[in-house]
Amino acid sequence: MNFHPLVIYLAVGALILCYTAYFLHFTLLRNSSFTFYYALTNHALSVVLSPLAVLTGLSVAGTQYVQQKAPFIFLFPHKWLGIVLAVYTVLTFAVLWIKQRELERRIGIAFSFIGLGLSVGTLIFGWLLRLIFF
Repeated sequence: MNFHPLVIYLAVGALILCYTAYFLHFTLLRNSSFTFYYALTNHALSVVLSPLAVLTGLSVAGTQYVQQKAPFIFLFPHKWLGIVLAVYTVLTFAVLWIKQRELERRIGIAFSFIGLGLSVGTLIFGWLLRLIFF
């Protein structure tokens, strides 16, 4: 059974909300603790879902149907962006959990931009693959 679409939609949705909330917290709403803890909660959920999405994606990529039909130009970046995004999610969660609201503003903005870029990049290549199969 292919659980990758379900897991990836939950993971990428939580990540986009997470990094958007971090961006809002570190730019406009610095005094609001709600945005930071909302982002941290989504980030904690994403720490569980991102590696699970990578594992289910790697199992789907190993099937013969996907190997025959998926072009390398879409599958390769999607796979490696997903792996990098999962590692990035875990590492940034560790930093943000330790530092919490005392994290420097520039670092928080950089974390949110890089996280949003990786999330959207993975999503775009995933949708390109989805268009090929259906």
